Amino acid sequence: MAERLADKIERLIAAAERAHDERSALREQAAALAEENQELRRLIQHSHARIEELAGQLRRLEDEAVHSQPED
Repeated sequence: MAERLADKIERLIAAAERAHDERSALREQAAALAEENQELRRLIQHSHARIEELAGQLRRLEDEAVHSQPED
């Protein structure tokens, strides 16, 4: 009986160690994903700002084209 109990305790310790290792790996993965997410958000914000800038330039060019057309 003592051997069975010792065996169960060893299995529980091993399972706890595996769970700890898995949890540590998942934390590392979560940190890496959070960093990647932050970088993607930064890139999206930059792209959005650039699109707004280009849209403004396009509107100005269209306005210039409209005002520079000869009148009939």
